[in-house]
Amino acid sequence: MAFKIVSDQFSVSRDSAHFIQIKTLRHPQSSDELWVALCVEGDSRFAKSTAQSLIDTLETVFFDRTQANAYERFENALREANLIYKSLKEKRGGQELGSISGLVAAFSGNQLHLTQSKEAEAYLIRKDRLSSISEGLSTRSEDLFMNIASGELLPEDKVLLSTSRLLRLMSHNQIVSSCKDGVAEATDAIRELVMEGPGASLGMACLHLKLGHRSAAGSAESPPSELWGKLKGSWERLLGKAESILAERKLPLNRKSLLAAILALILVLILSVSALMESSHKRAVREEYSLRIEAMNKELDNANNKGYAGEKETANAILGEVEAEANKILKEDFFREEILVLLGKVQKIRDDINNTLRLADAKPYSELSSNGQPAQAIGLTGLGKTLFAFSPNRLHEVVLGQSMEPKAIDGGEAAVKAAPMEDQEAVVLLTASGRILEYGEGNFTFMSTEDESWKSAVDLAAYGKYLYLLSPQNNQIYKYGRLRSGYSGATEYSKGAQLEGALSMAIDGSVYVLRQGGEIIKLFKSQQEDFRIENLPTSLEGATQIFTSPELKHLYVLDPGGKRVLVLQKDTDAGAKYIGQISFEDLEGVKSIFVQKEEDSLFLLAPSAIYQADLKQLY
Repeated sequence: MAFKIVSDQFSVSRDSAHFIQIKTLRHPQSSDELWVALCVEGDSRFAKSTAQSLIDTLETVFFDRTQANAYERFENALREANLIYKSLKEKRGGQELGSISGLVAAFSGNQLHLTQSKEAEAYLIRKDRLSSISEGLSTRSEDLFMNIASGELLPEDKVLLSTSRLLRLMSHNQIVSSCKDGVAEATDAIRELVMEGPGASLGMACLHLKLGHRSAAGSAESPPSELWGKLKGSWERLLGKAESILAERKLPLNRKSLLAAILALILVLILSVSALMESSHKRAVREEYSLRIEAMNKELDNANNKGYAGEKETANAILGEVEAEANKILKEDFFREEILVLLGKVQKIRDDINNTLRLADAKPYSELSSNGQPAQAIGLTGLGKTLFAFSPNRLHEVVLGQSMEPKAIDGGEAAVKAAPMEDQEAVVLLTASGRILEYGEGNFTFMSTEDESWKSAVDLAAYGKYLYLLSPQNNQIYKYGRLRSGYSGATEYSKGAQLEGALSMAIDGSVYVLRQGGEIIKLFKSQQEDFRIENLPTSLEGATQIFTSPELKHLYVLDPGGKRVLVLQKDTDAGAKYIGQISFEDLEGVKSIFVQKEEDSLFLLAPSAIYQADLKQLY
């Protein structure tokens, strides 16, 4: 009985004193699999090369004579690995070599052959019962691997290979419960418990044994030699039958019939060779993809380690490459189950290292409509506990999730931006024609300036009694003071900042400007200050809005193309620090965001609804 092994793995190295490697070894001419899990402990400069030497030796010897008995090949491979270990120990010294805890497991048909050293342990889960299958294998011998345990495997068995004793960190029931679902869910659950534990370094592989897709009658893909044998046999039987028919009926074999027979034979031969070549090609492709999947799983472990080390940008780049390659293989319809597991792991690792909160199955906080039709809102702001969503010619007031009857904007003006002005208890709107409106106590009022007209702008923000207009066309931010019945003339706020391509602005005492391409500029008392974002996982290239207020501890950046809102802690030594992000993959057309003073909820505006995300889950 041959099993299909579905697997996942992880490694957690908390310091430079632990080098962990988990490797799956296969060979094109064998259905056997050899799994190696090693942890080299100690401040060893040679840890990686030591592990690789052992793995190379095990692979070479075990797959040297694939027609031989698997147990004999396994025993020979261990013997050679022990010789390599002794040689390295003599050459480098025991202290330099480090202490090696490891497992080597050979899967051959329905048989498992296993050996172990030092702290490593292997477990079998069968029918929700956990048992240690490596107990008693380790000895005080100078050899690295001494004893072998062999046993029969059953469908749906799960085998855990761990470089350290899992039962020090988890109970029997916790391990079994973690492995109830798929292998990816099992490794994720166990990894989380390891990370929460007291500084343990550990590598683990979870293997789920399933019946393969081959029928009992035989393999769906026979090797080329077997196929050729079948074709040759069919060919000989066909010739024999034809000769007997001709002999029985005493049919004359004239020139035309001979030519027709030859052509038919050539056609059959061509089709047979084509089938053989196609089968061989499929086998080669499957072998190639199998090796690529193994390499991608290693890259995921690398990305995970980079992420926990704070190298978020590098980790996300690795995850992006793995995701792209996995999707290519998925399109070819090979290893579908393994690829889906791998893609799930990509998302899980990405969410973990980026502290991503996913807004899944979101229900509207408030639905927006006008004259019985869904609204086409383009912006969102708020005043106290009240939210204001606006379309070009309608303002929707939302109180505790209930949308009031929308109010038409006066004078045929089309609103493009809005901001709260707490000092006046009003919402200030910028129109497409460059005019300023205030909305307060249920009424719109056109506001005047002591200048002949308002400066052209793409965004506006208020701070105290002052209104600021962002004008990338003029490379300037204009500041207006609120007077009794209007506004003062404009004064130039920015002194030398490059504001071309600016999209959005937010003020909390400092002024933050978002430019096309994702650059954020910070100004304080009119002067530009150094500003960079620590731990940013990916660029803000697609960002369209920046938001904060004096009461908030964070900056919020909307990236509608990436379907996310990034959250940045303000006032760090660098300028800001990445905290996490809210992903809204299921929402379409998000235009604007708003956060109230309590900073417990993020509101997102889609054209006809407002959605709410719980920020407390992120901090």
